[in-house]
Amino acid sequence: MILFPPPKKVQLLEGASAFTQNRVRFPHAASPRLKSAVARLGFQPASEGIELNIGSHPPVGYTISANGDSIAIRASDEESAFRAFTTFRQLLRQRDERIPALLIEDSPDLETRGFMLDISRCKVPRKSSLFSLIDKLADLKYNQLQLYTEHTFAYRDHRLVWQDASPLTADEIQEIDSYCYDRYIELVPNQNTFGHMERWLRHKPYQSLAESPNGFLHPLSGWKEHGSTLKPDQASLDFVASLLEELLPNFRSSKVNIGGDEPWELGQGASKTLVNTRGKHAVYLDHLLRIQKLVSKSGRQPQFWGDIVMEKPSLVSELPSGTTALLWGYEANHPFAEQCAIMQQAGLPYYVVPGTSTWNSIGGRLSTALLNIEAATDNALAHGATGLLLTEWGDNGHHQSDLLKIPSALYAAGRAWNKHATHRDHLSTAARLVFSDLTTERDFRDLMELGRIPDHFSQPLHNASWLNKVLFASKKDFQAIRDSISLKEVTACIDNLNTINASHSSLAVSRELLLFAAHKAHSILNNQAPAAIPQELLNRFEEDWLSRNRPGGLAESLTMLATPNS
Repeated sequence: MILFPPPKKVQLLEGASAFTQNRVRFPHAASPRLKSAVARLGFQPASEGIELNIGSHPPVGYTISANGDSIAIRASDEESAFRAFTTFRQLLRQRDERIPALLIEDSPDLETRGFMLDISRCKVPRKSSLFSLIDKLADLKYNQLQLYTEHTFAYRDHRLVWQDASPLTADEIQEIDSYCYDRYIELVPNQNTFGHMERWLRHKPYQSLAESPNGFLHPLSGWKEHGSTLKPDQASLDFVASLLEELLPNFRSSKVNIGGDEPWELGQGASKTLVNTRGKHAVYLDHLLRIQKLVSKSGRQPQFWGDIVMEKPSLVSELPSGTTALLWGYEANHPFAEQCAIMQQAGLPYYVVPGTSTWNSIGGRLSTALLNIEAATDNALAHGATGLLLTEWGDNGHHQSDLLKIPSALYAAGRAWNKHATHRDHLSTAARLVFSDLTTERDFRDLMELGRIPDHFSQPLHNASWLNKVLFASKKDFQAIRDSISLKEVTACIDNLNTINASHSSLAVSRELLLFAAHKAHSILNNQAPAAIPQELLNRFEEDWLSRNRPGGLAESLTMLATPNS
């Protein structure tokens, strides 16, 4: 018997097996929301059956007591009651409605257990895909979801920005919000409002809002033709206010993630004089606080990405008490300990934000992801974080399979709920318990093996894998590749990939892309011209994309795959 996330305490008792026909005796005060949520798990209201009590015992979490023919669930609140029935359903799945006499005592380690999906880097999931994801998050006891948005909400007056992106509409957001609400998940609005606005600022009507409307020098990737950061002035603030005024009423949540990360060109353009006088961090914080004040006036609690504040920790003391910092970092050695200690000392709420490490990888970077999640959860609990937000990004075309996030989503869920009882060995069984996409143990093993391909290289890349870099390498990159990886490492990848059968169609596309990249690397290392990616493989990539996602962004993503060698 496996339960996931693992409960705090499972005690098997002597006596006859308990039995239930999935009938529940609800307390008189139970809400229609709880009754319908529990019914979706397969339990029906009745005058007899499982006795449900909601109140002060336990103070947090729930207990399940099954002894003889008597089954009782006690929960601190309705959300905990829903989590208890999630656990109970896992018991029934494995016991054909007969379970041993037992006592389960359970509660979460972290109050907020969130997942964030990037819907702005080419891929916008179909509504059915989002509903499926929400069901799985509920099974794993997540209680928050964010959909990272730059330009993929259909704002009424901004069709120029989103017309090719297959955006979510207001009606769809409201439907998704209700779907989350019915599963005790909070859908938190997420709209970047400072940096990462390049999808807006590339268009002429919005260029007057840009810090650098004619382009800027990106510190990592060179010259960019369009700005990506809103200039810190009243015009930008008014623009953001208009977006939030339209977006926020579609959500029940009292929170909103306003972004604010990576304002790369701040100080290069419109704010150059101000930054030279006051410093980049002071100018950044002043404008961020104006956005936060705007949000607070609407009755919402702002969240923001904490990277710039962590560059100058003295700024933390200037943050308002109702603001939640999101401390993100996606490598195994990210300084969560140092950053969490700073926030704990300041006494301000914050989340740790690890990642699935699937983006810029094609097959995932599993070793990095698991170590990153461990570091995040360890330090969250050691330094009083209020939550965890696991992120799934789609940088540079969102080419990774949607399935690759599964191991990380499992591991983060388990460690955020019960750090001390969640081990990597649980993941295979838990995956088959929760994710119907993986129908066999072999599917999960293939998934894990794809994620371990980057381990063959002695020089790991930051936030990316070598085969992903090779896949998209143009001729100007070839010499750097020759200087950094070896034929022995590439051969090991090819040998390993040839042992992965990948019967699942989506994983098969990932395997073939990695194998193509490995052979391309082989050609580069031998000073041979690499072949173009086969059209048949591009067709399979497109088919896999459209099986779960909307068409917006697909052409851009395919173009990146088809034309890297020039």
